[in-house]
Amino acid sequence: MKKIRPYLILSMLTLLTWACTNDKEPLPDTTDCTNVLTITTTSQVDSNCGQSDGGFTVAVTGGSGNYTYQIASSASQASPVFANLEAGVYTVVATDTDLGCTAEIELQVRNQDGVNATLATTESDCNVPGGTIQITASDGVQPYQYKVDDGAFQASANFSDLAPGAYAVTVRDANGCEVELQAQVGSTVVFAEIRSIIQTNCAVSGCHNGNISPDFRNDANILGRASRIQARTSARTMPPATSGRSLSNEEIANIVCWVNDGASGN
Repeated sequence: MKKIRPYLILSMLTLLTWACTNDKEPLPDTTDCTNVLTITTTSQVDSNCGQSDGGFTVAVTGGSGNYTYQIASSASQASPVFANLEAGVYTVVATDTDLGCTAEIELQVRNQDGVNATLATTESDCNVPGGTIQITASDGVQPYQYKVDDGAFQASANFSDLAPGAYAVTVRDANGCEVELQAQVGSTVVFAEIRSIIQTNCAVSGCHNGNISPDFRNDANILGRASRIQARTSARTMPPATSGRSLSNEEIANIVCWVNDGASGN
């Protein structure tokens, strides 16, 4: 029997120690959902101040014709009619239950006897908060007051030094009538930065560079595993400690921002 030299065994163990773990390849998705569904609003009802008596009805065309409808984290429903809503802005998502395709629309229930508002945002760096929210109020009785999340009301309609993320904005008029809007402060991170982080640290010899699945030299594999990449890099299990490589807190924050922004390939 041919003997295996000790240094060969040591070399094999070293390769096993350095190798990255592989992720299971998902089944290919052959459904192209581009422009499959179109969603519009057919009617809207304003609410009385402080009351949940507004609403709207949407209509969907395209796809298989079998749809469900949902607002934010609420349960999905078969009816396109949404009632018992207070003043505010709502995002309705329609889903084709046969194809899995979705479409969304943003609709506003207005106060018919009180303050209404719109807003604009600017982006922020992921590590140095610098985003802004600017609010424009109308109707109701001036002066208006403004707050973000659970903060105190203030006279200024502008909020600055905000980190990327979602914010609840409340506007109140002199009669105490309120309206709540949702603001999303995006990040300045772009996919080129994320690609560089992943490929520099993970698409390397003995890791995800073609011999270990998935191959992170391929942009589609990075985009398709955005949530998995965020989870593993945040837990500092990717790249593995045994590889001798690690991500900085700033790089991890950029990955989180990118995923929270929708993990686009911009």
